[in-house]
Amino acid sequence: MVLVLVVFAAGALVGGWRPFSSQPDVYTFGPGGDLAAFTLFDGQCAVGRLGDGEGYTDASNAPCGDAHDVEVVGTGTPLNSSREVTYPGAAAFAEYGRAFCAMVVASGQVAPSSGGVEKSALRVAAVVPAQSVFDEPNGTASGSSGGRLVSCVISRADGQKLTDRFSVI
Repeated sequence: MVLVLVVFAAGALVGGWRPFSSQPDVYTFGPGGDLAAFTLFDGQCAVGRLGDGEGYTDASNAPCGDAHDVEVVGTGTPLNSSREVTYPGAAAFAEYGRAFCAMVVASGQVAPSSGGVEKSALRVAAVVPAQSVFDEPNGTASGSSGGRLVSCVISRADGQKLTDRFSVI
């Protein structure tokens, strides 16, 4: 029995399925980043699987009550967009994004279940600015929230669509 579970778990991980993790994945957005664009705001849902090269703008917006792939469940700006500061580096932003999004999910800001899906079946990711967006926080690639915004995004770990809102409003 234990061998069957080990083989199943190994196959699931190799196949891309991962259970809910307190260590969110991290994606950068903007020119030179993992995601071409990211202008979604807190509580917004969108279509398009979270992954390299994908972009999320107003064109990908979807009502949270309709089938969608991602939902922003929290946002924060660790460094003010109106001040000139030095980019702290990709590793520092990744560490901040992981910690911030783990805190958002653990805080109760994400419902325990929604639309028949349990929170444990979600994948959590932090979306942080690439250096090009950070260095021009009010530029065209930054969206209306500014280029220093860190967003916490959920999707289903099994790749299926979400059908309702997880954000606790």
